[in-house]
Amino acid sequence: MEITDGECIGLPTLMEVLLAALKDPQIAHRVSSERWAPGTHWQSCHNGKQSIFVVRHGRLELAVMDAEGRERSLRVLAESELFGTEALSALSAPSGTAGEAPRQDYGIRAVTYSEVLQIPLDVVDQLIIRLPLFRKALTNSIANHIWALEREREHGRSMPTNNRLLCYLRCGENGHQPQQKPLGKATLPMQLLARRIGCSAGHLSRSVSTMVREGVLLRQDGRLQLKGDGEMRYAFCEGCA
Repeated sequence: MEITDGECIGLPTLMEVLLAALKDPQIAHRVSSERWAPGTHWQSCHNGKQSIFVVRHGRLELAVMDAEGRERSLRVLAESELFGTEALSALSAPSGTAGEAPRQDYGIRAVTYSEVLQIPLDVVDQLIIRLPLFRKALTNSIANHIWALEREREHGRSMPTNNRLLCYLRCGENGHQPQQKPLGKATLPMQLLARRIGCSAGHLSRSVSTMVREGVLLRQDGRLQLKGDGEMRYAFCEGCA
């Protein structure tokens, strides 16, 4: 295998490390690739803690059921992001270990045509031991995923719908502003965007109409775009203030 753990300024993404590792025929033979059409649904309770999954390309929605039985979208996963990480606990403790915290089931639904790599736990174990670079990339991916979920939880508790929509347009899915000026466009379907923001589609539509009238948003080619100074009346999260 040609991967080395040399120090680098920018750590490769998890997908970049995996693609390099797949040049090893023994690894490639064990890792399967699945193509998902829009609407394909996967449920965490069916994983059996046997594999983790990494998005090679496409967009996938991560959702749970709230206390009232309504679906709540938590994140939209993109390239190099992973799910099924609850399986990693099996590397250190078997299921049912005394004191193990109960886990909430969640669902993954393909938003676009997507490709997902399924990596068995024993292969993950091998890569962790043999490739420090994989270990670092995996740790970073999990940490970023947890941070994004925590940010989502805090926004859900403290921010009105209008503010959450504007923060989503400014920061993007992961809450990090890019080096360039943000595009400020929501490319998700309105039904999915409403679940991401945490409201009904009707509530989102009314909020959008209000902010269009206020000059905060612009509807263009089926997308929402930030218009400019009108947004300054709203409070933003720490990440995009």
